Amino acid sequence: MIRVFVIGTGNLGLHLCKALEQNALNTQKQTVKLVGYYNRTGKKEPHLSSKLYTDLHTIPECDILFIATPDDTIKNVSRMLSSHATIAHTSGSVSMNVLKKHSNYGVFYMPQSFSKQRDVNFNEIPICLEYNNDESKEILETVASTLSRKRNYLNSDQRKYLHVAAVYTNNFVNHCYAKAEEIMNKYDIPSDLLNALRQETYLKTIDQPAKDLQTGPAKRGDKETVETHLKLLAEKDHKMYLAITESIKKMYEEL
Repeated sequence: MIRVFVIGTGNLGLHLCKALEQNALNTQKQTVKLVGYYNRTGKKEPHLSSKLYTDLHTIPECDILFIATPDDTIKNVSRMLSSHATIAHTSGSVSMNVLKKHSNYGVFYMPQSFSKQRDVNFNEIPICLEYNNDESKEILETVASTLSRKRNYLNSDQRKYLHVAAVYTNNFVNHCYAKAEEIMNKYDIPSDLLNALRQETYLKTIDQPAKDLQTGPAKRGDKETVETHLKLLAEKDHKMYLAITESIKKMYEEL
C-alpha cells in the first residue's frame, strides 16, 4: 500500500485529500491511503477524517508527500523536509528541479479549477506527471491511476505552457464572465439571459478549433459596433475591450 501525506489544504490540497479518502472507501483492494495532512493554520478540516499534523518535523512515515502550497512557498517547504519519501508538488508553473535536494521527486499537476464549495469528479481530471527516476514514476503513476482515468507525461517546459493556456481557458474567461455580469447587474438585466450562450460557446469548443468558431464585430471588422460598445462601457473598461478586439483582428488578418 502506498502511504500519502499532503502538505497544504487550500482549494487544491483539500480536494486531493478528499479524493484520496473517498477512493479508499470505494476501492475493495486499497492500494493508496492518506495517512495525514498538514496546514499552516493548525485547524482540522471538517470534511477530512485523516489526522492533522501541525509540525512538519513530526509527519508520519509515508511513501509519497505532496506539496500543495502556493507556488512561491514550494521551494522553502521542500527544504524543510527530511523525509525519504518521494516528494511531489502540484504546481503548473514551478519547475520540478526545485525539489532536487531529494532523491525521488516529481510533479502531480491537474489543469483544473478547484473551489472548496464545489465537488469535482477526479476521474475526469487529467493528471500531468513528471518524475526524476523510475521509482518516482511508479509511485506517481499508481496514485494517479487510482484517482483518474486520464494521465499524461509532460516535462517542466510543456507544463508551464499548459499552465499559460489554462489561464487563458479558465481565469481570463471567468474574468470576462464577471465583467458581463457587472453590466447585466448595473442595468437590471436578468442574469440567466446569457446562460444558453455560455453553454453553446463551451460545447462547440470541445470538438472544434476555437479559432474556426470566432464571430462578432472584431472578427468581421465592424468598426461602428465597436465604437457603439465603447460609448456604452465605462472608460475603465475601454483598454480591456480594445485589447481583446485588436487581438481578434490580428489573428484573422494573418489568415
